Amino acid sequence: MEPTANDLDGFDDATVYEDGTVVRVSIRRTEDEAYPSGWRYTFHYGALTPSAETLDDGTIRRYDNSHEDTKGHELHAAPDPEPKPVEFTDIEELYERFWDEIPKPRFDPSKETDTHD
Repeated sequence: MEPTANDLDGFDDATVYEDGTVVRVSIRRTEDEAYPSGWRYTFHYGALTPSAETLDDGTIRRYDNSHEDTKGHELHAAPDPEPKPVEFTDIEELYERFWDEIPKPRFDPSKETDTHD
């Protein structure tokens, strides 16, 4: 069952994997004018140690809107250091897209979770 916007609101989790990768997901609704979509989010898949296959910060693939009011929604994907604009339709669609594009098991935002190693 795909998560709803209510399931995703306030979801924050991170998992470190034995292969040296990490997935971090942070999503919350906001009324901050810097986020016209009404959401502040990061969907990050990366390596704990940067390499030639990652961006300088270890990112392999990341969706975020940290500068939404000026740059919009972005995809940061190694090895290209320049982010690509992303059309944002809704948070559920972007959440599903992220998980479809990385080789890790999906987090279940409908369950209470704690950040863990």
